[in-house]
Amino acid sequence: MKLFVMMCVCVATLWGNNLKAFKTIQSDFVQKVTNEQNKTITYTGKFYATHDKKALWVYEKPVAKKIYFNDTKVVIIEPELEQAIITNLENTPNIAQLMTEAKEVTQNTYTTSFMDTTYTIYATPTSIDKVTYNDKLDNRVEILFSNQSTNLFLEDALFQADIPLGFDVIRQ
Repeated sequence: MKLFVMMCVCVATLWGNNLKAFKTIQSDFVQKVTNEQNKTITYTGKFYATHDKKALWVYEKPVAKKIYFNDTKVVIIEPELEQAIITNLENTPNIAQLMTEAKEVTQNTYTTSFMDTTYTIYATPTSIDKVTYNDKLDNRVEILFSNQSTNLFLEDALFQADIPLGFDVIRQ
């Protein structure tokens, strides 16, 4: 879970750093996680981010969940489990610095490392097309972005987690 959260922070930060002219961005995404036996789970949803490092990942299939984050915390709401996980990011390295240190390895292809994981980012000056990495369980992860829109008005309320009454709250 922590690795995925860090990847989310990296993607949002990269968008913020590479697409400086954009105040907001939203995109559909498809996330494929393939294990060592070549079995793949495919997740789909929507991604929203702002230049000031707020982001929301809305997973729609196969399981609904929302992941909200800003500079200091992440809130994961999992309706099927009736739980919310709140994680502080205060003890993590400076993600913005990591992203500015991303190296272009070929045209429109960048790599960066965080916590022994190397992320490959495929991006043009106007969009991020794909992020790939191997997670700590040796799963191959690929996130494809499509239908990107920029500079749309996004309400601040979109980025505020609303934890339903009765949900278990886990603080990590």
